[in-house]
Amino acid sequence: MKSAFLLGVAGLLMVEENKSFAQCKETISPSNHKKVHYHIVPLSGTKEYFTLTKTGEERVLNYHNDEFGQVYHVQMFTEIKFSSAKGNFSLYTTISSTDRSNWQSEFILSTPIEPKELEKMKGTVQIEILLPDDKRTFKVDTKKNQLLHKAIACMY
Repeated sequence: MKSAFLLGVAGLLMVEENKSFAQCKETISPSNHKKVHYHIVPLSGTKEYFTLTKTGEERVLNYHNDEFGQVYHVQMFTEIKFSSAKGNFSLYTTISSTDRSNWQSEFILSTPIEPKELEKMKGTVQIEILLPDDKRTFKVDTKKNQLLHKAIACMY
């Protein structure tokens, strides 16, 4: 009886530990009123970051840059390259016309992401954003990797 109680307590502690590891932020989408789970992974300061979002079964990776100075007037393909111990891969997105005004200064690239790509992301050591006129390279240190793992856990 005593050992069954201790096993139950240990199980609850493990469940609680996993729950706190994978705590996600939540919001309600203003467009479709569905629950959206998301997590933010800073890349360079507070103005440049990724968000991983999940709505139902749809998973999306967004690259945000609040200080990006380029304006694109035509659609162009962009590559987001992940160098990972679990296998390198790229995600592709399109830059559509960007309206960079004083009230809309954020630059966002969005691309769907699959579970197999999320698994490969767990070993990420470097991320490159290949833009038409620029290349942004980010080293993923231990702290960023921990945040990335938390964000990935929110996608399941």
